[in-house]
Amino acid sequence: MKLFRSARNISSVPLLRPLRIYLSAQYRYPENLRCLASRTSDNNSETDLEAARKWFYTFKRSSLPVKIAKTTFSRASGPGGQKTNKTSSKATTVWPLDLLIPYIPSALHADLKKSRYFVSSSQSLSIQCDSHRSQSFNEAETHKRLYHEINEIYHSVVPGTTSPEQRKRVEKLKKADNYARIQKKKQHSAKKSSRKCISTCNM
Repeated sequence: MKLFRSARNISSVPLLRPLRIYLSAQYRYPENLRCLASRTSDNNSETDLEAARKWFYTFKRSSLPVKIAKTTFSRASGPGGQKTNKTSSKATTVWPLDLLIPYIPSALHADLKKSRYFVSSSQSLSIQCDSHRSQSFNEAETHKRLYHEINEIYHSVVPGTTSPEQRKRVEKLKKADNYARIQKKKQHSAKKSSRKCISTCNM
């Protein structure tokens, strides 16, 4: 026997109404389901996440060896004066993924391939810069951009940990909220009792 033939019938059951609303929202916005599937497939173990946190604590620009990257220079385009347009000051730095990942925790590996700098044909990260007139400045800027990109990937993948102080504060706020809720219920109950008393006395 089928209890419900469609999600619409669930609305007649008060206890199941929140479930109907949730399912309705999920099917109305398919991207919610896609995001959930993505998060599920990309889940890292707690061991991997903890290893990433320890790594990030000491992570700095020098953590990525310059020797694993290859930089080439070409003519910059756009405004910048005669020197910029006539000299090869634009820097393009490439990091082969197989040389880069040994220096990156495994929890971040999958998202490196989702980076805006990832080039699938060469399986590498390629970053360009022509902001400066100097080759060395532009090359340094590409390394800086990689550092910031890895920082962003880390923060998007690894959830933050809650400090003991933060946990205590959250618990304190919960207790205060619970106390306020109980007091409100008591006040409401007292009002109802007083109304009944007044009604009885007037009879």
